Amino acid sequence: MPDKPPVSLDDVVSEAPLGLSPIVPGNPAAVIAGAHTSDIDNPAMWLEPNTVLLTTGLRFVNAERDELLAVRLVDDLRKARVAALFFGVGVYFDQVPAKLVSACKQAGFPLYTVAPDVPFHRIENFINKSQASPDAYLQKRALWLSNELLQSISAEDPVKALIVRLATACRGTAVLYEDSGRIVESSGDGPTHLIWKELRNRKNESDPIVIGQWEVMARPLVLRGDGFTLAVASRNHRVLKDLGDVLLETTQRLLAAVNGIAQFSDSRERHENTQLLTMLQDGVPVAREFRHWERMRTFRFIPYAPIRAVVAANLAQQPLDPSLSERLLRGAETSGLGLLLAENGRTPEHPPGFHALVSDASALDAWLELTDRSVFVGLSEPYSDLARTPEAFREAEAAAGIARRQIQAAPTTASGAYRGIVRLDEVDPATWLLARRQSPQDKDKLNRFVEALNVDSELKQTVICYLVNDLDVAKVAGVLFVHPNTVRYRLKKAENLVSGSLSSPRIIANLYLAFHDDIVALSQTMDESRDS
Repeated sequence: MPDKPPVSLDDVVSEAPLGLSPIVPGNPAAVIAGAHTSDIDNPAMWLEPNTVLLTTGLRFVNAERDELLAVRLVDDLRKARVAALFFGVGVYFDQVPAKLVSACKQAGFPLYTVAPDVPFHRIENFINKSQASPDAYLQKRALWLSNELLQSISAEDPVKALIVRLATACRGTAVLYEDSGRIVESSGDGPTHLIWKELRNRKNESDPIVIGQWEVMARPLVLRGDGFTLAVASRNHRVLKDLGDVLLETTQRLLAAVNGIAQFSDSRERHENTQLLTMLQDGVPVAREFRHWERMRTFRFIPYAPIRAVVAANLAQQPLDPSLSERLLRGAETSGLGLLLAENGRTPEHPPGFHALVSDASALDAWLELTDRSVFVGLSEPYSDLARTPEAFREAEAAAGIARRQIQAAPTTASGAYRGIVRLDEVDPATWLLARRQSPQDKDKLNRFVEALNVDSELKQTVICYLVNDLDVAKVAGVLFVHPNTVRYRLKKAENLVSGSLSSPRIIANLYLAFHDDIVALSQTMDESRDS
């Protein structure tokens, strides 16, 4: 096995847990052979070349009158070929004494501060054990880096925090790409777009890529069924050579853990979502409304602000697109729209679709567009009394029935507007009453009234056209391409069949209710003809 390269000053200074900050930076490539702590007056004589001296500055306490103390110390360290001076602040001095800083700058001698919360033994162990066993050094460093990356899991945005820490660990750039090349998260100043271009064109996924001064390593991964690419880039090629695989492997596992946590959180939230929606649909007493409003805050509802019940189903009775619920939930979350949603069962009584409670807010229109015309949707009138929820869902069921009949009659208008979304408060009374037909007897009653007309398709067409065209015989004749007297003859014949005059409000009302769906369909067809 080839020998491991020696530890450099850059290796030590770049190790975040060591808490080192430059005052007078040294040569990053300088070899570090050891580390020793000393506060005696003449430490240089006890130090080997290429070692680091750690001090808390005890020799400078009450030594303000000795103007040359700092100069002598730096000169002795330089002659002994000491690699750098690490000064621990927060013990005797809150900052490095000005005379020592001046002496180091004048001699060009490396000077770094050690953070107050970092014990010297941590630095000594890192350097000395690395020299004794290069393999142990790499293992220890890999462990530190893994622990450092692990801290990101508890962040508010764990993926972003993880990528930032990864960039710091590799002393360069870290980036997470989607399969399309879109950057999900990145940190560092590396050429991220050029990196993606090279990654996309490389033949072997395991080969590192060199882009100018940058060396790049990457690996593909899959999260929630979607493909991503994780890449790290560094100008310090040795970092990636020694630790690139460890960094990528650790980050990949942590991203999988974050994904698992997110899936568990989503699953738990959706279970609570469904449970709360079911309770509201079953009915809650007025005395418990406040408690339920408070639970609904989690799902972005504002207590006592207007809401609507929503019922949606697939016109073809086919299973819903698996991505539809996800799209609706994410869309509501992104827009801040209050939403409780649960998919229906797949029984004849509950065809594929969903039930929901949604805030009656400005974001509602855009949210409804996410259904992508794959379902017909009915919405209740706005309400804020949670005890009304069961009734509101009955209203939404009725509105969904109207929506279904509308798209069966004419799916779109000439302008492309979708007819499959109906708000009950925008429906006229006759349509509303017809939507609430509760039994086959209701429908049979209307059908019996026009039973004789249904036998004669020509008479039926003329009567429907007459009702659509505001009882205007001339308009009807123009639409049907017949003489007005022909229209009058047919209407007179129809009057005999329904036992009443077509100028009677009672007869007109009964005909309108009986032929309502046909009237709506013909009206839409004529509207589209005029628009085109």
